[in-house]
Amino acid sequence: MKTAKPKLPAKELKAWLKGRKGWNHNEWLALLADLRAKGYSTLTDSQEGRNSIGKFLEANRCK
Repeated sequence: MKTAKPKLPAKELKAWLKGRKGWNHNEWLALLADLRAKGYSTLTDSQEGRNSIGKFLEANRCK
């Protein structure tokens, strides 16, 4: 039985992106820590999950 992929916290990520054109490493780490505290550790604690978050941010950031 295949486990379902955790759902991205799109609402939180879009709110974090509001007004940002980019971010630095410390901001990225702070975002991951915030998401982990909100219960998204299945995403923040795996490379695949972090990649998914990063791809979402890159696709949705202000250009």
